[in-house]
Amino acid sequence: MRIIAHVLLLLLPVAIHAAEIPPEKEIIFFESAKLGTVTFLHKMHANLQDVECTTCHHRGVDESPPEDCHNCHKSEPADEAPKAIKAFHIRCRGCHEYSVESGKKAGPVKKCTLCHVKPGRDIK
Repeated sequence: MRIIAHVLLLLLPVAIHAAEIPPEKEIIFFESAKLGTVTFLHKMHANLQDVECTTCHHRGVDESPPEDCHNCHKSEPADEAPKAIKAFHIRCRGCHEYSVESGKKAGPVKKCTLCHVKPGRDIK
């Protein structure tokens, strides 16, 4: 599975895709009752070199605003779309691992609580 994530990341174009991110989507909170909320700095990720919108938004980017991931990545998978939790972990953690292995600075890769923060605990 890790190899697949790496191959997908290697296929990404090098150009920066300048996208308009709505202000209410610059920071996105992914709620997880069990582990805590993941705060995703959408605007920061969109401005990274080697990352295009289609890296995550693989449907709807060109013709219309991207849909919510959970529309396809449901709690019970339909068709071939994996559950959201699996899709996020493959995409997010895979990209962080690839970046670290390439000698680049990246977000957390091993400790769940570095991304998942329960209420009352500060992000370090």
